[in-house]
Amino acid sequence: MDISEKDLIRIITYARAHCENKCPADRDPEICLALIEHCKELDLEPPACVQEMGGFVKSYFLAKIREVEQKRGKPIREVLREYELVGVRTLEEDIDRMEADFALRAIKAIDKRAGEKLEQKRD
Repeated sequence: MDISEKDLIRIITYARAHCENKCPADRDPEICLALIEHCKELDLEPPACVQEMGGFVKSYFLAKIREVEQKRGKPIREVLREYELVGVRTLEEDIDRMEADFALRAIKAIDKRAGEKLEQKRD
């Protein structure tokens, strides 16, 4: 498929605006990573969250998980399981639930993408 760089820039700009308007409700870490990488390749400004998070990096998400674990006094999987069973009672709990869930999915997406890149280099 041939797509002009001009059209690709338009699509990425549109996707970034959509991303910033829909986040955090419709976050998908795999799409976030793809969008961030394409912004870098095209020398475009990445979504605002990239700077807010100190980059879309695994260490940020690991720290976010540790923060929730310390606040709730149990491993993250137990925290999320409790929210699933009992529900969230406060806005703070809902924010913790969303951030923890996204952090786990982001770590998985980062690892998957790194593995795919490593595999591509071998080929």
